[in-house]
Amino acid sequence: MPLSRSSLILVAILNLSPVLQNPTGPSLDRPCSFVTADDMSTLLGTKVTGATDEKFRCKYTVDKGWLETKLLDISLKMTRDIYDYARAHGKPVPGVGDQAYILGATLVAKVGDVVVDVDGSNVPKAPDTAKLKAIATRIVKLIP
Repeated sequence: MPLSRSSLILVAILNLSPVLQNPTGPSLDRPCSFVTADDMSTLLGTKVTGATDEKFRCKYTVDKGWLETKLLDISLKMTRDIYDYARAHGKPVPGVGDQAYILGATLVAKVGDVVVDVDGSNVPKAPDTAKLKAIATRIVKLIP
């Protein structure tokens, strides 16, 4: 028996209910919900003028550049490639998630089935390891 229109609407609402119940809290599909532009300014020690949520990443505007944070699913090959490359070529960073590595101006951390990628390579003055670690740690602690 096919579902009626009202049944389909109810199913759609119930499927969205976790998002509707807490639209302001951190959510993996809203990366900017983990660190606001003001918080990022504090963490970087420089003015961040905006944050654009692009579903899988948040792009923070810094001077004439940007810093981006990505929340990626480890089950995807692309994500595993990013993580494996950082692990093979980067330097371990203790105390961030299950495992974390820094490579240049990028810190990649694995937390369960989520990979957090903090990329400061497009900021005019790239953040140091301590700042990248502080940003990643803030995000990791809030992952549901």
